[in-house]
Amino acid sequence: MISKKQHGLMYSVQQPSKKPVVRWFIAFLVLIQFSLIWPIYPLVGYIEPIILGMPFSIVWVLLCLLLSFSGLLAYFLWEEQGQKRQGQEQQRQQQQSHDVLSKVEQSKILTKDTTTNVSFSGGVKS
Repeated sequence: MISKKQHGLMYSVQQPSKKPVVRWFIAFLVLIQFSLIWPIYPLVGYIEPIILGMPFSIVWVLLCLLLSFSGLLAYFLWEEQGQKRQGQEQQRQQQQSHDVLSKVEQSKILTKDTTTNVSFSGGVKS
């Protein structure tokens, strides 16, 4: 369900299902960024564990970078899937409204045909 809020002469359309996901995603990115500054980075900013020939502090930065990238990619794919779903829903609603309109028009045509047939058959009988 889409809710509309009026702001002056303009309406803002909000989809309530996206709000919690956006908030969690922003919190995830902020947490990753905070892990690259004081007080978290000094806890892991050592040289000694060498991984693939790199100091652990550089591996930590690369890990945070990869986490940010994977989070952005997941959010992008989720948003794209939601837009596709929304487009399919709009097409379904348009098809249903078109079907209803065509049924209404057919019923109008049928009532006109039956009235002309009745008057024609009444004219033939007399």
